Amino acid sequence: MIAEVRNNGGSVDWKAAHWSVKCPKRCASPRVTLLALPFGKQRARRKARRHLLINLALQILREAAHRPSHEPVGTIDVRLALHVLRPFVAEQQFLVEFWKAAVTEPSHPWISCHLPYRKIVHQLVDLGLPVDHANRP
Repeated sequence: MIAEVRNNGGSVDWKAAHWSVKCPKRCASPRVTLLALPFGKQRARRKARRHLLINLALQILREAAHRPSHEPVGTIDVRLALHVLRPFVAEQQFLVEFWKAAVTEPSHPWISCHLPYRKIVHQLVDLGLPVDHANRP
């Protein structure tokens, strides 16, 4: 409703929008009763969930890249984190590179996992997605 009033050049203030809307069928009462719906809260919650998902997945990848040499990197938690990032990363090859590096270099995985991790983070930042400072390389 606010978007419609804004497109018509009216004020986006709730009271002004309420007074500007007229009955479309020329009713006896020119004012229409409006109920406010909290669409902004739903959008904010969705944005917060996306922010949380992205940063938790990046934290898992970052911690996996810094594991000691005797611990494997290509584990289920890393695989799940890469799967979570799939909808957000435009270049899927960066995720595949990270997984291949995690699986093929079991003795020193941190050497080969850092570059794909950086590429993933830069891709997310370039797309304007929220990446916490702790997860940036």
